[in-house]
Amino acid sequence: MTRRIATAILLTVWVMLIAGGLIAYFTTRSILLTALDASLTSRALSLVAQTRPPTTEPSLVYLGGDRYVVKNQIAQTLARPAIPNPQLQPQLLSAHFSDADGKRLRTVLVRYFVVPLNGGSPQALTIPYADSAEEFHSLLRRLAWTLVGFGAVAGIFAAGVAVRVSRAALKPLSRTAQQISAIDEQKLGDRIDVAALPPELHPMAERLNDMLARLEQAFALRTRFLADASHELRTPVAALTTTLDVALNRPRDADTYRRTLESCRADAAQLRRLVERLMEQVRSQNLSHDEPPQDIDVARLVQECADNVAPLAAVKGIELIRQMPERLPYRAFPGRLRSVVMNLLSNAVEYNRPAGRVEVRLEANNGDGLQLSVSNTGDGIAPEHLPHLFEPFYRVDKARGHDAGHLGLGLSLVQAHVRAMDGLCRVESEPGVGTTFYLHLPASKSQGGIVEN
Repeated sequence: MTRRIATAILLTVWVMLIAGGLIAYFTTRSILLTALDASLTSRALSLVAQTRPPTTEPSLVYLGGDRYVVKNQIAQTLARPAIPNPQLQPQLLSAHFSDADGKRLRTVLVRYFVVPLNGGSPQALTIPYADSAEEFHSLLRRLAWTLVGFGAVAGIFAAGVAVRVSRAALKPLSRTAQQISAIDEQKLGDRIDVAALPPELHPMAERLNDMLARLEQAFALRTRFLADASHELRTPVAALTTTLDVALNRPRDADTYRRTLESCRADAAQLRRLVERLMEQVRSQNLSHDEPPQDIDVARLVQECADNVAPLAAVKGIELIRQMPERLPYRAFPGRLRSVVMNLLSNAVEYNRPAGRVEVRLEANNGDGLQLSVSNTGDGIAPEHLPHLFEPFYRVDKARGHDAGHLGLGLSLVQAHVRAMDGLCRVESEPGVGTTFYLHLPASKSQGGIVEN
C-alpha cells in the first residue's frame, strides 16, 4: 500500500510539474515571439521612413523626410513618393522562421498605407523584413533546460517526500494491523489505541473495538455455555452411573430392580430433554437446516399455542387472556415462531402466582411488522437478572437458591429464533407486579388485511 500511495502522489506531482513546465515554456515563448515580431515590424517601418528618393528623378521632390521611393533588387519601383496615412495603422501579415547561411532567421511581412502626393485613395504597400533569431532560440533553449532541470530535481525531491509521507501516514495503520494480528482467543480483551491513530481512522478503530467487544462477549458466552452444558450433562450421567453401580453391587429382588430402572429412566429422560434442547439451540442458529418462510395466519398460530398452554394454566387457576385480531396474515418461519410463543407462554404460566393472570396480545404495528407481548402477574424479576435472561443455562430460580428443574435454555432459544427472523425481543419486569416480554418482527410481504374483533 505504501508503494501505491507513493506512486499516486509522485505521478500527481510529476504531471503537475510537466504541465506547469509546458505552460511556462509556451507562455514565455509566445510573449518573447510577440515582442520579437513587434521589434522587427518597428525596424521595418523605420527603414521605410529612412528611405530617401534618388535625385536623378525629377518627379520626386523631397519635403522634409515624408517622401520616399522603395525599390526592389532589380530596380523596380515599389512605392511612389507618398505621404503615410496616419489614420491607417500598419499590419503584420505573417511571420515565420527560416534558415540562411547556417543561421536562424525570423521574417515578418508588414503592410502599411500611404497617400499619393497627387491625391487619390490610400495605397497598401508590403515590406518583408528578416533578422537573426539566434538570440531568441538561445534564450528559449536556456529556458527549456532550466525547466527540465528544475522539474527533474523537483520530481526526485517529490519522490522522496511521497515515500516518507506515505510511510509516516501508514505507520499507525501498520502498528494497528500488527496489534490486531496478535489478538487471539486469549487476548480478546485487548483494544486498539484510538488516540494513536489519525482522526480519519478513528471511526474504523472504534468499529473494530466494538467488534472485538462483541467477539469477547460471544467467546465468553460460548465458554460459559460449554461449561454449563457439561455440568448439566454430568449430573444426570453421574446419577445414572451411581444408581446402576449400586444396583449391580449385590443381588437384589425384582422390586428393587424395578425402582432402580425407574430412577434410571428418569435420569435418561432428563438427559434426552437436555440433548434435545441443545440440538434445538444449535438448529436455531443454523439457517441451512431451517424450514422455508411461509405465508401464515399469525393470529391462528398464537391461538393454537394458547390452547396448548390453557390446561397448564387451568391447573394453577391462572386466567389466560387473549387480545388479537381474528386474522393476521404474515410471512414467517412457522416452526420458529411457534417455539417462541410456546416458550413465552409456558414461562408466563410457570412463573406466575396461583390464581394469577396471563395476557397475550398480538397486533399489527402500523405497517411496520407485528408486535406480540406476553405478560403475567408473577413475582417479577430483579433488575440485576434482566441482562442475563437470554443467556443459555441462566436460571433466575437457581440464582435465588432453588432449582425448579428447568434447563435454562428456553429464553436463549427465544432470542436465537427472534434474531433469525430479524426481530427484536425485550423484557420489562417489576418485582411484585409481573413481567412482560415484547416481541417485534419486521414487516413482511403478506396478502390480505387485518380483521379486528
